[in-house]
Parts: sequence; structure tokens; C-alpha cells
Amino acid sequence: MNLDSIMVKEGDKVLFKRKDFTIIGEVLRVKEESVIVQISNSDAELIDVQTPLTVVSHKHYKKLS
Repeated sequence: MNLDSIMVKEGDKVLFKRKDFTIIGEVLRVKEESVIVQISNSDAELIDVQTPLTVVSHKHYKKLS
């Protein structure tokens, strides 16, 4: 995938599923195959990760308006 064809940019809000939970986060960095997303500390606890930063494939999120 070409970075020019990616529809999200830094600062955009995205919705994705992780461990059967629906999570909303903010895009911090756009990569070629994925985005780095910051989620809330409570969502991080909910999905049992130690940091509020997570990587989401371009195939697995929806951009929020």
C-alpha cells in the first residue's frame, strides 16, 4: 500500500476491535502497513496491554468522521 493512498492522518480518530472489545483511539503515526494508535488507559487495561499505544493494520480500523 502506498502512503499516499492511505485515508487517515495523524490526529484522526479510528475505531477498531481487539479481544471482542470495540476501541476508539487517536492515530499518532501512519506507517505503510499499519497505524500506531493511542488508546485510553482504561481501554489498555480492558484489553490487557501494558501501554496505551497499539499497532492496528490498515485493514482492521474504520476512520471516524
